[in-house]
Amino acid sequence: MKRTVVIGYDQSPSADRALAQAGREAAWRDAAVEVVTGYHWVAMSYPASYIPVNIEGAATKIAGDGLQWLRNRYPGIGAEAKVIAGPAADALAEASRDAELLVLGNRGRGGFTGLLLGSVSMRTLTLASCPTMIVRGTPRKSTDTVVLAADVADPNDESMDFAFTEAAARGARLKAVTVWDLDWTGADDPDTADSLVLAERNALTDIRSALERQLNPWHAKHPDVRLTVEVLGGTPSATLTGLTANTDLIVAGAHRRGDGHLGMRPGPTAHTLLHHADCPVVVVPRT
Repeated sequence: MKRTVVIGYDQSPSADRALAQAGREAAWRDAAVEVVTGYHWVAMSYPASYIPVNIEGAATKIAGDGLQWLRNRYPGIGAEAKVIAGPAADALAEASRDAELLVLGNRGRGGFTGLLLGSVSMRTLTLASCPTMIVRGTPRKSTDTVVLAADVADPNDESMDFAFTEAAARGARLKAVTVWDLDWTGADDPDTADSLVLAERNALTDIRSALERQLNPWHAKHPDVRLTVEVLGGTPSATLTGLTANTDLIVAGAHRRGDGHLGMRPGPTAHTLLHHADCPVVVVPRT
């Protein structure tokens, strides 16, 4: 079965950016695109005479417009439009259940200036069962760099696999970064400063070696990917967010919800990136 990239589309400026990104992702993967528009109307008891406009027809037109744009931009790409009734997040999660990637805008038609991440996008992420990309950040010239936010203490094979595959598809460099907040109490004490500096240096060397071992199987699978490994000090959320100003994409992992649902439970670092990163963010769930 042909691979599929699903795009949640509502014709907002944010969704237009996501639609363009979905087309590029599909072209890189030789995948089909499914343009999904959800519609939802809750009946009101008052006023009794109120009759909603043809929201299904409006949703069909929105999805069709997105589909036509894709076909004009990528004439050889397989694409179709789908309109689903129900809450948008639930509809998108269901539509992307078997997709290779779900692409969403940062905020939809109900968003407002200054909103960090739309409620539909955030809820969809917590329900989605496939890697989910939130297209956000300042549009700019490509840096040909993908960043993997790696957690040495809790490695995520799925996010490493996705990051290498994405870098290979783009022909981009992959920068695997792990951040450790090494708080060396007593570093200002001259009697212990030298030993603490040595301890920190050894700790960083051990962390780097552990990360390289975790990455080796995936690098062997994608030997043409230009890989760099960095171990940085500081607060993970702030440090990784700072890197996104010069990055095309950042990839982070997430645990499953664990309550019988397939959705994700983004940790503090992924949550911060989703709200503050200056580039698109992909959150990859564990299997």
